[in-house]
Amino acid sequence: MGRRGRHPDPNSKRSQAAVARVAAIGKSLPVSLEAKPGSTPKAPKDVAARPVAAAYWKSHADSLAGSGRLRADNVEGLALLSHLYADCRELAEQLAAEGWMTSTDKGQQANPVARLLRDARRDFVSLAREYGLTPAAETRFPPEATEHGEEDAEEAALKAFCG
Repeated sequence: MGRRGRHPDPNSKRSQAAVARVAAIGKSLPVSLEAKPGSTPKAPKDVAARPVAAAYWKSHADSLAGSGRLRADNVEGLALLSHLYADCRELAEQLAAEGWMTSTDKGQQANPVARLLRDARRDFVSLAREYGLTPAAETRFPPEATEHGEEDAEEAALKAFCG
C-alpha cells in the first residue's frame, strides 16, 4: 500500500529535533550496566526476607551471572522470578492442606487456590523462559565455554569434518 502525503524531509526542524532527542537519550544512559566478571549481584532485601525465594536466588544467580544473563539492570526480573517460585511453593502447600475441592452453599466447587497456583506457575514459566531456565529456552543461549579448552567428542568430529 502506498503512503499518504509528502515524504518527510530529513532536514526539517522537526526531524532535527527528533535526532537531538535520541542523541540526548543515548548520552543519559549508563555506559555499562554489566556486572564485573565473576561477580554476582546481591539479592534485593525483599528476596532475602523470604527463605524460599532467597534459596532460589542463591541456586541460580551465580550461573546466570557467569553466563551474562544476570546483570545489574535485570536484577529485579530474577527477584520477581524468585518471588514467583516462593509463591508457587506456598500455594502448593496450601492446596495440599485444603484439598482440590471445597464445600460451599451451592455444593462442591474447585478450590480457588488451584486457580491461583495455575496462574502463578504460568507466570513463573514465562519469566523463567526469559532467563533460559527452561529446557526449550536453553537452546536460545549459546553454551558456556568448556574449561581448559576441552572439547566434547561431537564438536571435535565436526571440526575435523569441516576442516
